[in-house]
Amino acid sequence: MKRVLLIALVLALFAPAALAQEPSAAPTPEPEIVQDYVEDDGMSEVVGKMEQEKPSIDGLAPLYTTRIKLLTASGTMASIRVAQDDNSKSLGTASVGDIVTIYKVYPAYVLVSFKGTVGFVKRTCIDENAENLNPETSPPYGVTKYKYVATTIALTPIYTDPDTRSTTFPIEVGGGSTVAILDFVDGFAKVLYWRSYGYIDAAGLTDLVVVSPTDEPMSAETPISAFSSFFKYNNGVELNDGRVKNIVRSCELMTRVMQPGEQLDFNAQIGPYKKSNGYFPAPVLIDGGSQPGYGGGTCQSSSTLYNTVRQLPGITVLMRRPHGPGCARYLPMHQDAAVGNESLNFIFRNDYGFPIRILAESTGEGVITIQVFRAE
Repeated sequence: MKRVLLIALVLALFAPAALAQEPSAAPTPEPEIVQDYVEDDGMSEVVGKMEQEKPSIDGLAPLYTTRIKLLTASGTMASIRVAQDDNSKSLGTASVGDIVTIYKVYPAYVLVSFKGTVGFVKRTCIDENAENLNPETSPPYGVTKYKYVATTIALTPIYTDPDTRSTTFPIEVGGGSTVAILDFVDGFAKVLYWRSYGYIDAAGLTDLVVVSPTDEPMSAETPISAFSSFFKYNNGVELNDGRVKNIVRSCELMTRVMQPGEQLDFNAQIGPYKKSNGYFPAPVLIDGGSQPGYGGGTCQSSSTLYNTVRQLPGITVLMRRPHGPGCARYLPMHQDAAVGNESLNFIFRNDYGFPIRILAESTGEGVITIQVFRAE
């Protein structure tokens, strides 16, 4: 009996202490985005009548040379076609490793010359590490300098040609949205829509601003670079609504002033991609499949920023990775920048002798536009 009482006494003395020392359950870590996931909208490689050109290099100077590099391991040859169309006539072929000369770059194709054959090769068939033959006069491969920025007045359709009777793309841009413009053609603003060119009726735009062709702005309101990309919204898909909110949130975090020598680490400074940082669940690509994950959509933001700063020779890209061999569908091949983990990040440095101001904007209605200004 005494032994039983002794055991009971020991348990009474030490049980509370043991309970107090038991570690509390650690909070479940919030998942990190791996890669952005966006389905093809079915019109990502539309070539309007305006862009349907014959395969000719007459009067054109060679811009780049690059190697044929196919997406699939089993692919061996790339077709050189008579038109920017996968079903058009093949004029010849180039094998993996062959060097072709590029004379013109389109959203989905390049105009090339190879052993006397001139035609169009899909950008998915070439190596993005192209040699610039005229670096003093030509931008790096994949870089196009935008000329204007404007604001949409109301809900704005994007046409496949500079004609309101032409087909419209699936995405319409909401009113009050800032849009970067490549040029004006027959009263329409020419824009880059996924892997196509699109056209916005200029009558639906206001507050037109010229983008400086150099690093010397014409005024404090003149950006020195700008870029837009387009995204789906209000399509009834809950996860896509989260993706849109993530794009808007990332714009808030991207907008900043960078001093000379300062770096921007997208994962560190625009992330972490968690609920606690204002991000929502959205489709992300994990192990080859689409799954919900916090922060989906921020890759489109990082990719838009990548294309904005690439126009500036005083910006040095320190790290950038594409979304796998096929890159992201919402931009031309070779022009995306994936973020989300240690191996997927976008980092760049301001190597100008002056500060720059990044202005990232999106109303959440179809377009994200990023401008860079000289801050001093």
